[in-house]
Amino acid sequence: MEQRHTILRRTVAGAMTAVMLVGCAGIPAFAAEENTFTLGIYSTTDMHGKCFDLNPIDGKEIKNSYLKVATAMKEEREAMDGTILIDNGDIIQGSSIISYNMNMEGGVDNPMAICLRYIGYDAFVPGNHEFNFDMETQQIFYDMLADTTDKYPGTPVSALCANYINVETQESNLTPYKVMTFDVGGKEFKVGILGFENVNVPNWDLPTHYEGSDFVHADNTERTYAYEWVNYWQKALREDEGCDFVIVSCHSGEDSGTVGAGDGDTVETGETDFSPENQVRHLVENTTGIDMVIAGHNHTVGVTEMKNADGQTVPCVNGGTSTLTKTVVNIAADGTFTIGESQNLDLTTYENDAGLKELMQPYYDRTLPFISEQIGTLSGDWDDETDLFHVQSDTMNLVHEAQLWATGAQLSLASPVANKDFCIGQLLGDAETAPISLKDCYSFYKYDNNLIYMIRMTGKQIKDWLEDCTEDFTVEADGTITGGGFGTDQLYGMDYDIYMGNPEGSRVVNLTYQGQPVTDDQTFTVALNSYRLSANAAGDEFGWYATTGITMGTDAVLWDGSVSEQFGSIGGSVTLVIAEYIKAMTAEGKDITPPEAKSHWTLNAGASDSTEPASDTITRQAFVEKLYADIVGDASVEVSPASFTDVTDSFAVDWAADQGVISGDGTGKFLPDQAITREQAAVMLMNAATALEKGPTGTWAVKIPYADADTISDWAVDGVMWNVIAQYIAVGEDSLFNPQGTVTAAEADAMIAALTTAGA
Repeated sequence: MEQRHTILRRTVAGAMTAVMLVGCAGIPAFAAEENTFTLGIYSTTDMHGKCFDLNPIDGKEIKNSYLKVATAMKEEREAMDGTILIDNGDIIQGSSIISYNMNMEGGVDNPMAICLRYIGYDAFVPGNHEFNFDMETQQIFYDMLADTTDKYPGTPVSALCANYINVETQESNLTPYKVMTFDVGGKEFKVGILGFENVNVPNWDLPTHYEGSDFVHADNTERTYAYEWVNYWQKALREDEGCDFVIVSCHSGEDSGTVGAGDGDTVETGETDFSPENQVRHLVENTTGIDMVIAGHNHTVGVTEMKNADGQTVPCVNGGTSTLTKTVVNIAADGTFTIGESQNLDLTTYENDAGLKELMQPYYDRTLPFISEQIGTLSGDWDDETDLFHVQSDTMNLVHEAQLWATGAQLSLASPVANKDFCIGQLLGDAETAPISLKDCYSFYKYDNNLIYMIRMTGKQIKDWLEDCTEDFTVEADGTITGGGFGTDQLYGMDYDIYMGNPEGSRVVNLTYQGQPVTDDQTFTVALNSYRLSANAAGDEFGWYATTGITMGTDAVLWDGSVSEQFGSIGGSVTLVIAEYIKAMTAEGKDITPPEAKSHWTLNAGASDSTEPASDTITRQAFVEKLYADIVGDASVEVSPASFTDVTDSFAVDWAADQGVISGDGTGKFLPDQAITREQAAVMLMNAATALEKGPTGTWAVKIPYADADTISDWAVDGVMWNVIAQYIAVGEDSLFNPQGTVTAAEADAMIAALTTAGA
């Protein structure tokens, strides 16, 4: 990997020198008519692989692709004395066409580089998604942009990034800026273009994708663009280069309150004083010397006027994934200029460029059969649940099953990233069976840049992370729960309940693994995606690092799907791993049916009785003491002391352990003060019945008729089955056993009385 990094620095450094020399000499000087000059400044941002007019996944027309940009720019160039065209990043991820090229073809002959060259972009500023790939694959893209031969169509494009910093040398890995010179009435008018990457890349991407680098200089402890501009680039562009006009292109949103969500919708987080992820306004308001800013990342179309530190107006444009921004600067012969009104050109009003479409057609033709080929057959009774953040669903269960299959882990963590209002059941419609293909996998796991990993976590880390995730939810006045996003994981393989009415830090209750309460020091293997592991002390947007302390560099990482023998050829992409799981099930002759859930979880608006037992709720020890009092009474019995570490001086507990009524949590604890649940009571009652020779003997089984039978923990199934026969625990007309529900003292008395009087 170090070798790849060296290649990246060496190649780009050469390109930087060439660009800077050309800039100083006055790169393409555009002749002006009379003594005025009209300069058109244009930009796109977050175009996410839109290089064709049809989406291979759904066959629908893409109405705002680069094909439209090509047509628009041909018209605009005819109307202007000079133009500048900048792409603000997030280009080599987000569509199935670019995904196929990057994952299956290694990014060779990258279609997005061809788009930029063909259209005639002057500069490209990388976005965070450019770092989804290893450095070698990134370099292929940058080499294509810089190529000066006739190997590729179009003209070279300068890749600019001032804050992609080599940690050792503190120099920029990419060209930091570019100077373009225009002839206005026989005088030079210099325009500087400075590029800033999002400083939060370490929140989302693997350290090996930017090895030896960071996204601010070492002395920029607050990680602000303003610091970078004032201390490193203002003098270089204004004084050393003598720029008359400066554009700063930032792959960052305007305000702190809007956070980007990959290539999906933005999330409103509420205003804060400063957010590293979206800091364009902070940049403008705390600096001088910048004439115009291009924003992006947050997928928000618009033009915003901001005031700089001197009170001067600075326009900020954002193409927001779908438009071409246009700003006209009128330059007088004396070098003074006026910035005209900025606007977002509607790309849907333009025709597709025939020449670019012809170049992109082979990429579409290769991608379509790859994603459309049937990889399995759906059947069974899939649920229609689309509220994937708040309700356990068949759709997410399948994602978890695929992650467990790929890694062999005990548990799976995943955040729902399906298309809005989508669930797998929709693929069936009214039919009994339906084909499923890779394009369908993209519908319920759309981020193929998430890579599969397996790590080791303790019970405490798991509990703490689930608690952290609950902070993303809000209980509305009507009791409904809203919220959830890319930082909100669900856990599969353990049972648990979330009660939002509990205090923060105690909302996750009843956390059990294979029927036993989870302890802090237990360890588990966990499958999850790479975005969690990329967090570190410098970039921890979702709180994973602060909560778990696990990063890509720790020994908690046990397995990396991107370099594994089985999944390395598909880059370890979770989306493609899901497809491989479906293929494997198909090869075994199986239809893809709703998974039989390995665990259950619930999200509740109210408070949990088991965290703060009500006055009439009985604890586990109190229940055992009632059993002892009713069964043994004043009789004299001899028992061996129980070995529970959390119980002392309880003859009732000693007796129950001696008789096999209780066995504890498997780690030497009995958890005496926890509120007893109905399924725990059922097991104790069955064990007590067995001790009294009233319980089941030999081989036996009965069907559990309760409507919520699928929520019963595996370890409690026998006890609940026996309750179907013995009916110690009452079940209402709704036929709900409510296995995780708690037990009052009065209910305990009735249950135990039913046991002791049975057969009398």
